Amino acid sequence: QTAGKMAFAASALSPLSFRIKLFNGQPCQLPSGLQIHAWNLPTYAKCSVKLPTMAQFHEPPKVKMHMNNIREKLWEVIPESVKDFPWKKAEDISQQKLLIVGQEALKWSLIALFALSSVSDVIYSISRNKELMIPLGLFVGCIVADFLKETSQELKGRGLSQNLLGIGCFFVLVKIISTYFLVQGQIFLSHVANGGLMQVMWLWKSLLEKQDREDRESSLLENASTAMNAEG
Repeated sequence: QTAGKMAFAASALSPLSFRIKLFNGQPCQLPSGLQIHAWNLPTYAKCSVKLPTMAQFHEPPKVKMHMNNIREKLWEVIPESVKDFPWKKAEDISQQKLLIVGQEALKWSLIALFALSSVSDVIYSISRNKELMIPLGLFVGCIVADFLKETSQELKGRGLSQNLLGIGCFFVLVKIISTYFLVQGQIFLSHVANGGLMQVMWLWKSLLEKQDREDRESSLLENASTAMNAEG
């Protein structure tokens, strides 16, 4: 009976232990009149976090405001002649000049690459005792390039520059494919590609000269018409 009473008392006290809030060093009074002291028990701390408001999110930082003030002061110090300078037009002109320089650099790089490739093909042909393939391949390449130019202009009617670009890509592809053939076929096709590319570059040069001549003539006509209107 005594063991049963002790078990009952323990079972009666155990639920109470989960309902009691213990504080460090504070005595706790149980319903039965018993006191317990809780030492080195974890305590609970109440803390509050102040979240920023929406206005504070949209408020610019001090560094940004300081930089804006410096920029405004510098703008006030700048002379009016500098402010009135056409910076947008100067930017457009500089971009056009850089584009022209890039085109010239690309053009001469491709020409140098083509020259080195042609010289290597000639040396390879001589080393293989296939010297007769050199003039034959160049002649066939020039004929094929002229034929493709005339045919492309009749079929599509596009500008000559676009047609020459397509023909040049075709001969570059022929030069790449020639590496998969045997010695004789490789030598012949490589010189055909070289002849075609030479003809394309010659036609391109003639086209640029024609365009420059037309531009000069049109500019002269515009200047003459402007002078006549000014006199009238």
